Amino acid sequence: MSVSPLAVDHVPLARVEWLLFRVRWILWVLVIPIAWIDNGLAPLDSTLWLWLGAVAILNAALGVLLRFVKKLPARLPAVMLILDSLLFGILPHIIDSNSNLLAFLALFPALIGAVRFGPAVGLLIAGLLALPIEARAFLPIFRERTLSALTAGLPVAALIAATALIGYLSEHEKQAALGDATQELEELRRALAGAELLYRTTDFLRTSTSYEPVFEGMLDAGVSGLFQVRQDDEPAVGIVLLVDELDPEGRLRVVSYRQLERRDTGHRIPGKTGIVAEAIQSGKMIVFENVSNDPELSVFSRLRRCRAGVCFPLQAGMEVYGVAVLATPAPRRPSGQLLGLMRAFANQAAITFQNAALYRELRAEHDKILRSENDMRQKLARDLHDGPTQQVAALVMQMEFIAKLLEKDPTLARQELAKASEIAQAAVKSIRTALFTLRPLVLETKGLSAALEQFATKIRETHNVLVSIDPGQFGTEIDVDFTSTVFAIIEEAVGNAIKHAPKAPIAIRISQQEANLVAIVQDQGPGFDVDRVLDTYDQRSSLGMQNMRERAKLVDGDLRIDSAPGRGTRIALVARLPARTSKEKKNK
Repeated sequence: MSVSPLAVDHVPLARVEWLLFRVRWILWVLVIPIAWIDNGLAPLDSTLWLWLGAVAILNAALGVLLRFVKKLPARLPAVMLILDSLLFGILPHIIDSNSNLLAFLALFPALIGAVRFGPAVGLLIAGLLALPIEARAFLPIFRERTLSALTAGLPVAALIAATALIGYLSEHEKQAALGDATQELEELRRALAGAELLYRTTDFLRTSTSYEPVFEGMLDAGVSGLFQVRQDDEPAVGIVLLVDELDPEGRLRVVSYRQLERRDTGHRIPGKTGIVAEAIQSGKMIVFENVSNDPELSVFSRLRRCRAGVCFPLQAGMEVYGVAVLATPAPRRPSGQLLGLMRAFANQAAITFQNAALYRELRAEHDKILRSENDMRQKLARDLHDGPTQQVAALVMQMEFIAKLLEKDPTLARQELAKASEIAQAAVKSIRTALFTLRPLVLETKGLSAALEQFATKIRETHNVLVSIDPGQFGTEIDVDFTSTVFAIIEEAVGNAIKHAPKAPIAIRISQQEANLVAIVQDQGPGFDVDRVLDTYDQRSSLGMQNMRERAKLVDGDLRIDSAPGRGTRIALVARLPARTSKEKKNK
């Protein structure tokens, strides 16, 4: 006679009513043998059959209601309690027996009232149901008294005692469950607040490389409630410490904090021992219980009073940037929810560190490119001014002079015209040399050795300088980016030699030593004091030496400059040859 509760099982009220629906059928079945035994195995009275029919109809109607009505009436529990109290309250009075066993079934409505509506309602129902039972046993109007004091008192005592006990326990469980639910709700609110902070921080990182918002959100989420702190506890403490790049010892400094005394914000810790060192070395969160004995964190006075907390490293890849510490004076370990949220913030911090590092690298590369372009423009302007510009100006003056000579002395004019032709040819060579140094296409077609030979030839023709070269055997098999950088370094070194020692011989030698390329540019000029020049280099307008060093770094090379007054200058580049050649790249 049961009905499946699947259709309404998701409704709490319906689940309780389904349970009572089943219990009511169980009691309905038990009434028959109890009444039969209580009546001395005699046939059951018709009044009892009427009671059984009424209960069956009522319970069946309730089953239909539960099965087909999705939204149950709010008053259904109260109505069913009244009907159960009436039906099970009259049950002991239907048959005349000496055992009064059916009176124990009056516990059903009393217990329901105590559990669902509180101990007071349960005791009220128990008292109302107990009065008729006691009246039958003790009032004089019932002359044919069939119940003894024990028979009448035992069910009543059981009814009241069980109702009081169950009511007290259910009320206690309700309060405990309500407290747990309230606490879970508060934790959920705090978790949502922390998640909202994390979301806002993540959204902010899309347009910024600053790590401060991550730390602020991390500390707000950790300190403002995710620790389960009682109202009478002191507030939780939060600190973020990062490695100070300006500190020669690499100590950690406070960059963000919550509930920290101002005099403690200037402390620096080594990060070599204790909780902080363990977190940095292991790369994992460290949950601790006492800070007062920690050799480093105990320098913070507020942390010394904390009895539980967590320290987790802030790292990106294998590089550790610092740690974050959250601690509370309450003797409770941080929840798994807190650890998960802090781990998410730590991951955001790692992304921030990586973004900041990439931004710095990109900015540095951008500055290098701009500086290189500016230097190239300055060099081109200087080369054009020192060579072709002056030559063209001289050519103009020569042509004006020739124009005047054509009328007075044609023979001399022809001689001057030959000189003008030489000046024009020299200007053309100077321009070609300048263009060649800007973009030596021969590097791509024939390789580094051929490009250096052409470069030496153009220097001899343009500047009338004795240049000897040993170009080695470096063809197009070497990556063109690598050879372009090496060529630029050699060209800069030769240009500096011509600038400071215009007629001094220059020797260029390039060779391979094991897996390295070695390029040497040596001149026999006056030389200079390297240390003195480097000390005042920021005051100079020309940045040739710095350009060579930066280009050497691009090919992971080592640039050495040896010079002294009266001894000439020797510039040596040692760079590891690339693992893959340009030809190999094209074949892939």
